[in-house]
Amino acid sequence: MQDPAFREWLVGKSWAQGVRYSKVVACLLPPAALAVHAPSISVGWDALPAASLWLLGWQITAELFFLGIVATDRLLPPSRSREVPLYLACIGAVALATWIGAAAAWRRGDLSIYAAGLTFVATVMCTPHPVRRPLYLFSFAVLGLAAVWRYGDAARVLAMLVNPFCVVVLCLELDKFTYARNLELFTETRRAETERARADQVLYNVLPAPIAEELKRDGKVKAVKFENMGVLFADIAGFTRFSRTLPPDALVLVLNDIFSAFDELVERHALEKIKTIGDAYMVVSDQRLDSLAQLALDMNEALQRYNRINGTRLGMRIGIHAGPAVAGVIGVKRFLYDVWGDTVNVASRMESTGATGAIHVTEAVYLQTRGKFEFSAREALEIKGGGSLSTYWVLGPVTPVGGKQSGAPLSFGPAEAPAVS
Repeated sequence: MQDPAFREWLVGKSWAQGVRYSKVVACLLPPAALAVHAPSISVGWDALPAASLWLLGWQITAELFFLGIVATDRLLPPSRSREVPLYLACIGAVALATWIGAAAAWRRGDLSIYAAGLTFVATVMCTPHPVRRPLYLFSFAVLGLAAVWRYGDAARVLAMLVNPFCVVVLCLELDKFTYARNLELFTETRRAETERARADQVLYNVLPAPIAEELKRDGKVKAVKFENMGVLFADIAGFTRFSRTLPPDALVLVLNDIFSAFDELVERHALEKIKTIGDAYMVVSDQRLDSLAQLALDMNEALQRYNRINGTRLGMRIGIHAGPAVAGVIGVKRFLYDVWGDTVNVASRMESTGATGAIHVTEAVYLQTRGKFEFSAREALEIKGGGSLSTYWVLGPVTPVGGKQSGAPLSFGPAEAPAVS
């Protein structure tokens, strides 16, 4: 059974080729006709030989036919299938070739246009159904009847039909060849597209989509400075000690389950995961700082859900900071999209100086998201390389009037019980 995708592809390819050919022929026919009939027309239409009227009629019909193909292509909606017009175009092209073949063979024994017309159909207008083969045989039969009617003599009829017979046999073989080559081309094209899609998927998993497109287009990525990039670091507290009790495959399975859940949350919030380093997880956003804070709450909830399902007692420290940062791709082999700057360092310090189960943020995050989340102030901290900073705990989304807080429940270390500010 014929693949519907191949059928659609073949119709589109053949129709497009037929339209291009029709445009060329429609442009060439008028000057060719003028060159043939100019000597007689220059004297006067009455001087046009009667024997040339059939040729003029054929030329006008052919011009209208090819213009009709071009017009059909323009007028049909892009979503409309071209399969039926393709079949009609094949019938029309074979009919025109047969007409001039029969007429020219009678008068001059010239079958060049006949051969050109039939080979055009055989090589250009490949159809899903084998409708062209009966058309070639029908054309040959018409020429045979014309020869019998014209000459009547068996020897002369056979002599006249030798060349048309060779043309028809050639077209039958070309028909098989072009169909097989188109099927092979489609198969290879689809395989290439599948491989490209797989490679693109891998690239998009490594890099943000705009960065991946830039790398594919230019072969390199320009570094970009962001004036206000949110950076989140999350680290599973005590995981090194926990991992000593697990065999290697179980350790990888635990991290994969947890980080896969985080990946889904990052995708849901339309943020950018940068990397994982051991049991640490890094996410950034240059526009959606509130989504980054909500992601932190959801990550805590996801880890608690994992604990309930698997009977573990894992906890996580999360730190967030926002400020200027530079992002770009480093390396040419196993390249990595990364973010640099003091903002990254401070976000990492927020995580390392935080508490298990808590979300620790700087004043920059507090000022930009306080309308959407509730915070508890913490005493100022001395941050290595950053001096004294005012920091806050994220408690959850702002509680609606008369409603209940809907954020993830937070658990803190014994010395880190914050009070709502």
